[in-house]
Amino acid sequence: LFKTNVQIPKIQKMGTYFILIDSFRRNIPHFFSSPVLGPFLLSGTAATMAWWLVWPLENMKSQVQGNYGKDKPLAQRLALTIRERGFFGLYRGIGPGTLRSFLANGTSM
Repeated sequence: LFKTNVQIPKIQKMGTYFILIDSFRRNIPHFFSSPVLGPFLLSGTAATMAWWLVWPLENMKSQVQGNYGKDKPLAQRLALTIRERGFFGLYRGIGPGTLRSFLANGTSM
């Protein structure tokens, strides 16, 4: 069963990741000259930037899973979060998420 609310952030994240990796390889190839550190830094950076792009959607997904505003559509849930926590409330938890993303994706490259 295809669930749109779960698949869209994954598609955006993966698309952004591969676009950034390709862009990095074309525009700053000297970072790939180091066989270990170069791919680690570029993959970690690309994955983290992709996470930052879709983080508000992932945050909304987590709220639905935690039954926070579960009966509200996405736009109303976004508005509720911004009203209660401010705009940066959409990025709640991004610090630990950034660390995990950078290390996990950097080491997997």
